[in-house]
Amino acid sequence: MAQSADRELRGVWMATVLNIDYPQNPTVNASTLQADFKSQLYRLRQAGLNTIFVQVRPAGDAIYPSQYAPWSEWLTGVQGKAPVSGFDPLAYMIKTAHAQGVELHAWVNPYRVAMTLDSLNFAPDHLYHQHPDWIRSYAGRRYLDPGLPEVRTHLGEVIDELVANYDLDGVHFDDYFYPYPKAGVPFPDEETFRRYGGSQRLSDWRRGNVNTFVAETQRRIKAAKPWVQFGISPFGVWRNLAQDPVMGSATRASVSSYDDLYGDALAWARAGTVDYLLPQLYWSMEYAPAGYRTLANWWAANTPKNIALYAGHAAYKVGNNDDEAWNTLEELPRQVEYNHQLPALKGSVYFSTKSILLNPAGLAERMADVYPTPALLPVRIAPQEVRTMKVKVYKPKKTAKGMLVVWDVDKTVPKSELPHYFAIYRASKSTPMTLLHRTPYGQGCHRLHYYDAAADPVVKYDYKVVALDRWHRVLNMRFAR
Repeated sequence: MAQSADRELRGVWMATVLNIDYPQNPTVNASTLQADFKSQLYRLRQAGLNTIFVQVRPAGDAIYPSQYAPWSEWLTGVQGKAPVSGFDPLAYMIKTAHAQGVELHAWVNPYRVAMTLDSLNFAPDHLYHQHPDWIRSYAGRRYLDPGLPEVRTHLGEVIDELVANYDLDGVHFDDYFYPYPKAGVPFPDEETFRRYGGSQRLSDWRRGNVNTFVAETQRRIKAAKPWVQFGISPFGVWRNLAQDPVMGSATRASVSSYDDLYGDALAWARAGTVDYLLPQLYWSMEYAPAGYRTLANWWAANTPKNIALYAGHAAYKVGNNDDEAWNTLEELPRQVEYNHQLPALKGSVYFSTKSILLNPAGLAERMADVYPTPALLPVRIAPQEVRTMKVKVYKPKKTAKGMLVVWDVDKTVPKSELPHYFAIYRASKSTPMTLLHRTPYGQGCHRLHYYDAAADPVVKYDYKVVALDRWHRVLNMRFAR
């Protein structure tokens, strides 16, 4: 059993495109959509996870009401068709996750417009109809042209709307910038390059377009809500050693993020235009062309210390891959255990939800073994100093529901300045102080309580209540005996 860290991001990607994870079946029925998410959230928490990256904009559409995109066909079955009764899935997801002490990050695919070239099923307000001049067809799909300034302006408005309207913990981009290349077929942006490229090389210009968009996105987010995290999960290989003998990784990947997708993660990290990087390290530990161990070491060594680093894991390969390392439930635990040996790596995110919850060999149960106790999120860099908070913890009481721990915050603290949440720890003579519970996020209460239903009534326990802010910084620490 791997040793569980007290501070660790333990996340999962919840894909909506093609109904990979959510909803399992498209429907306009609000109660069905609610039940689907609530069930998945419960089981993810049982597996030890504390963060969900929900794909809210899969392909020029949305799973929330937006003035910039139609409702997603993968949500309701027909693009542009809304759920009944004004139901807002994203608002519900955030409220439900926060009530369980789970963060929710909005995963956006900025440039992807359509998964096919079929043009018959686009809603009237889809970009296909609104701005066909922005769209390029490539390798059987449609994309926005990242080189167009008006595309960046539009995507900025999309981000502004999301951050303004929802109590998000983060905004997240995956590895899709310029599309994965098709051999011998160039991406059709020649005219845009002629217009805006100047004297630059095509590759540098494309990377510059992405870098500009990334920087603008972070600026918009932080101007609106400084606590909202912005991060990207690039393809796991930045560059191979053969492409860059100085900075490249000792890998032989057929694609690299820098050269083929024009995503320069090191540039974003060095410029401080992301809060975190989450490279997709989707290979087994010793896989010869691009091993997990090699890449985890490379990212840990090359990510600046002020940028959080998490690892993306290929849960979808467990029991379902030609590499024999994946024919066991032990590959992911090995990777997590290795992460714990690298101080720079602050957590793990798994692709994807159904790969954990529906794995027939019992991956969800195995992950629960890997994460036997809950974890707080790693501390984040905040724009202001931490403020202390007076918290009074009362003597625990035995009740029929378990040991009752009650605490309150100084009544003079305005509701808007109360701790974002609390962590409850427990110890006894025979057990160390261990995290038991995270309270719901953002309750805004001056007095709170927790029933320790697992407490042995004949054992003497010490409890610790820790107040934390939105950056997961400790505001105080109080003991109760």
